[in-house]
Amino acid sequence: MGKRTVKLGRYMITPLIAQHWAIKVGDTWYEIAGADKNEKGAANIVKRSFGDAAASGAGALGGEIVGTSDTSDESINSYIESWLETNPCYQFTSENCQKFAYEFMAWLTRGSFNCPHRFDSAIVMDSGKGEGNLYNERTIAFAAAEDGNAIATAGVLQAQHSFGVLQVKGSGPRVQAQAVAGPGVGVFGDASIVRAEASVGNIVGAHVDLNINTGVGARNGNVEAHLLGWGGKVGADGIEINTPVGGVNACTVM
Repeated sequence: MGKRTVKLGRYMITPLIAQHWAIKVGDTWYEIAGADKNEKGAANIVKRSFGDAAASGAGALGGEIVGTSDTSDESINSYIESWLETNPCYQFTSENCQKFAYEFMAWLTRGSFNCPHRFDSAIVMDSGKGEGNLYNERTIAFAAAEDGNAIATAGVLQAQHSFGVLQVKGSGPRVQAQAVAGPGVGVFGDASIVRAEASVGNIVGAHVDLNINTGVGARNGNVEAHLLGWGGKVGADGIEINTPVGGVNACTVM
């Protein structure tokens, strides 16, 4: 099987606090059915749907490219069955839609993916490579173009640890070029030597990032502008202010 684009779709559950996540592989969306705290304790079910957006409405603008995969549908079905055996019940603060989406995209792409977003609350395993809450990968590289979005990413070292609302993550040198002509519009060139960040859900976070990121436009649910590391963004990832050595962010606003 040839490479298929892997996309992440999101939509707001609770303003300023919580989002629902879904993953698209080729033409198919996958998402956990439970999407709010009222589903706590219910059996986890992975819904499949087709179209520009998932059945829940996540990815209403087509979703964002996070990587590529050559995994077959049969292997995907086996992975989902295994994931549901390990995570049988929905828990708003742990075994939820974001945990499934993150671990699924990491498995699909063999760790070569780009997901810059913060979790609301999740316990993230290491995507099938062993027990524990740490996911890490030494190299990240992919290129894809679809639906007016072209992106190429290359980097080394990526690690993330999440327990409930508390999250830490880091990465080594990384470069990315992206051109967006719908949904969204803009041209972006990102270059970072090293990045380390910590956050409390989508409420507040801070990061150290030695970078010269430059670009202007709308992508991934945010409107942003940066020049040689100076700038900021506002949208689905909250309000963020950046400098060439780091920045701060707070609250999902869309």
